[in-house]
Amino acid sequence: MGLLSSLFRTIKVFFAVCLFYFKLGFIYLARWYEPALRTRGNYNHTIIVLGDDHALGVGGYSTIMAGSGVAHKLAREVAKENSIRQSWQIFNRGEYKASTEDWLHPADSKRKERPGLLTNLLQDPKYLKAEIIIIMLGSYDALQKDPSLTPQDTLRNLELICQTLRRSGNENKSIYLCTIPTAGDDTHLSEDKRADNLLRNQLVEAYLSKNTDGVLPGLQIDLAGNFEMKRRNLYWQDDRHFSDIGYAKIAKDLFAVIRSDMVKREFALIRADLGLS
Repeated sequence: MGLLSSLFRTIKVFFAVCLFYFKLGFIYLARWYEPALRTRGNYNHTIIVLGDDHALGVGGYSTIMAGSGVAHKLAREVAKENSIRQSWQIFNRGEYKASTEDWLHPADSKRKERPGLLTNLLQDPKYLKAEIIIIMLGSYDALQKDPSLTPQDTLRNLELICQTLRRSGNENKSIYLCTIPTAGDDTHLSEDKRADNLLRNQLVEAYLSKNTDGVLPGLQIDLAGNFEMKRRNLYWQDDRHFSDIGYAKIAKDLFAVIRSDMVKREFALIRADLGLS
């Protein structure tokens, strides 16, 4: 009887893992079919959401044609808003299990094998046109071992990433940095690691308040900084990644943060076209 129970649990875990990676494959495939919003005149704008699992959309619903994560949900919010008159295309550039070290420019990395995520992004023609960049990154830093990353390392990496993004592509871009999600830390991390994540967010918030690199506050999506993120239905079955409801809430709240920025950019294009700027 015990042998059968053990075999059943093994099979259940096997199929659960297979389903997870099957869904993850759908999320990545969906990035090949990122449709623009319906055209609203001759003016076009670009937003990029980059980061780790939480930017990618792990835990949410996805199909090949529907897209995933915050980028997809944000595009739906933009499409519903009457004050947005022009076309905005929003690209998902989240990467599974990516740390801040994975997103560093190769010259800034401590690794022997240099990371290439940021290099690939900077070479993407879509990035060169991007006017708004949203960063959701840092939740995997507590789990890194080679090299191990302290809260101070995380802040340094985020600063370097933001500085590199600021220097490249569209000179007039806005960069929004979100805090690091902490849901599931009680289950997945030791007490020391949980304390490190709290410190990480404190350092991020202090960096944003100084505004030395012109980086703007995105959303507080950690449990300590935003009590609204404590709702159970915002999270997937692992209690760590956001659910479809969670991504929808983040997109709605994030749109409220960046909407005035988007409207100003649309108005600036119209003024330039009319020769008023």
